[in-house]
Amino acid sequence: MKLPPLNAVRAFDAAGRHQSFLLAAKELHVSAASVSRFIKVLEADLGQTLFTRHANGVSLTEMGEKYLLAIQPALQTIATMSEDFRRGTAKRRLTLVSIPAIAETWLVSRLWRFQQQHKDIQIHLVLDDQAVLLRPSDATVWLTHADGNIDNADCFAMPKDCLTLVCNPEIAQTLTTPADIGNYPLLVDIDWQADWQAWLSSAGLDGALMANCMYFERYSMVINAALAGSGVAIGHTALVESYLRMGTLVAPFTLTATAEKQFYAVVASNSQRRSVRQFIDWFVSE
Repeated sequence: MKLPPLNAVRAFDAAGRHQSFLLAAKELHVSAASVSRFIKVLEADLGQTLFTRHANGVSLTEMGEKYLLAIQPALQTIATMSEDFRRGTAKRRLTLVSIPAIAETWLVSRLWRFQQQHKDIQIHLVLDDQAVLLRPSDATVWLTHADGNIDNADCFAMPKDCLTLVCNPEIAQTLTTPADIGNYPLLVDIDWQADWQAWLSSAGLDGALMANCMYFERYSMVINAALAGSGVAIGHTALVESYLRMGTLVAPFTLTATAEKQFYAVVASNSQRRSVRQFIDWFVSE
């Protein structure tokens, strides 16, 4: 197994988070020129361009965004374990049980921020589509898609979710009216097929368009296919906000449909665990 130059990876992580070589240099206490050299070394090692250079700064390429999302959990694990060894302190365990859609498109890329704030908490992330039994004595948070009414539990909502059409920028340039999506495959999560039906209805389009579909078992696969230009997808605005903000996905029409359910962090009523309360405080602030 050949690792990339680790100092270069560290510089890339800082530059990717800040979208700036200068701010990364300040964080790492080196010069901006040193950060630039490290990035070039990493790009040469990977054979990929990670940043687009502009006259007024830099921005991550699509491959750079993918690489940043991939390395951050590993860097966080290294940082967390190293801190444990230095301090000799035991961590509090917090279990996050999440449906794959939330974990893979929203949570994983943000967890490092929670860990930075709460270095004494050890996260165990589990993917599960099934309902979770929550007890006040358990350090467990359930992240799910629901109507917000769950017995013996408190539900904390993500930002209000709506359904909107999303695609990559290249496809977006070819779409003038909603009917133009008939030129592309519809990318469908097999568990959320009703999303497409709701959006097509709002757009006044014929459900016959569903005849030209690609089906996926997970929502993250739908998003990755949309990023790759394989077709058009339904974006859950609560989950794809960061993709839209970075411009890797585009919502070409203002038209939205109402989502029947919302995304929630669910905890046992009267939870006794401080780590649970700390996670919820962070979750609602995100």
